[in-house]
Amino acid sequence: MKVTTAIRKISSLKKRIWAVQGGQGAGKTYSILQLIINHCSSNEGKEVFIASAELSKMRLTVIRDFKKIMVDTGLFERSNWKDGTYYEFKNGSFIKFIGLDKVDIGKGLRSDLIFINEANKINFETYRELTSRAKRVIIDYNPNRKFWAHEEVIPRPDCEFINLTFNDNECLGEEERYEILRYKELGFDENGVEINSYWANKWRVYGLGEIGRVEGCVFQNWSLGTFEETLSDGYGMDFGSRDPDSIVRVGVDEKRKKIYVSEILYKNNLGTSELIKLVKLKVPTGKLIVADSAAKRTIDDIKRTGINIIAAVKNKITEDIKLINGYELIIDPNSNNLIDELNGYIWLDRNGEIPIDKDNHLLDAMRYIVAHITSGKKKNTHRLVKL
Repeated sequence: MKVTTAIRKISSLKKRIWAVQGGQGAGKTYSILQLIINHCSSNEGKEVFIASAELSKMRLTVIRDFKKIMVDTGLFERSNWKDGTYYEFKNGSFIKFIGLDKVDIGKGLRSDLIFINEANKINFETYRELTSRAKRVIIDYNPNRKFWAHEEVIPRPDCEFINLTFNDNECLGEEERYEILRYKELGFDENGVEINSYWANKWRVYGLGEIGRVEGCVFQNWSLGTFEETLSDGYGMDFGSRDPDSIVRVGVDEKRKKIYVSEILYKNNLGTSELIKLVKLKVPTGKLIVADSAAKRTIDDIKRTGINIIAAVKNKITEDIKLINGYELIIDPNSNNLIDELNGYIWLDRNGEIPIDKDNHLLDAMRYIVAHITSGKKKNTHRLVKL
């Protein structure tokens, strides 16, 4: 069988946990199956489990590919294939396929290796129960959106992360390659400017293997880029108690209809004095801050220290959203919490135009200052009412 770039890249991983992210046609699962089969056929007594969210779907995908590889390599013996989910090699090693759609399956499992296919379709607690007793762990997934692996698994010192694309799979058919390239053609113009958010997102996820945006996101008009320093800027601020205090820097280019945004502060459990110190440290002296009007006492305390801060004036959330969606948002690449909020800020009721009021602290701060700047007035002209 042909050794692809994908299989070479995966086989170079050395740590206990392998996180294999990738797009359509990258050959993630097929390559991992080849490596697992080679591991079991070459080593005695290995106990390997391959898991996914649904056993019925595994039969049509992973199990089918497993059998094809076994047949093509001359390893498959029907007598060693039990119940369509268990294969035992001559040397005593075995591979067991399990679907995670049954309660408590996989709990307390000990294994030499466990491979979780489409890991983004199971929850973190299931992953933890499956893998805590495994000597080696492999997960693969399409990055439709950020999920628990990006926070709980990939940052671990014993995890190696790899991102694969269709270009890593030399065995990919020309028909599928053409369809993947169509995502880019439909999503971007010849200069790389996004022209269709749906197809652009398809290209990011399935073409480039990058983390995509959730369908139904309130703001889909954004991309990563550097702040335009020639613009006049202002700062938006949202206060927290259990939620984080949040500040963004914003510049608005009216001619090109672009809004540049950079995350400045995102921090929990700050007292007023600590917050004031951070504001003075992070916001240049004299720059305007437009803040959540619900915290009038805090605004007054901050203002008394000489900081140029005013309260935002009432405006409907949907009006601010409509305003911002009339621009292209350019987000500083280091604004990690802001990017998380953009990916997770979705419509609760799309027809009723009600967004979910959760994890939107930096976005609220952005709306305050954008509404103020675009109003063309220096005094309080937009105060926001939270739904």
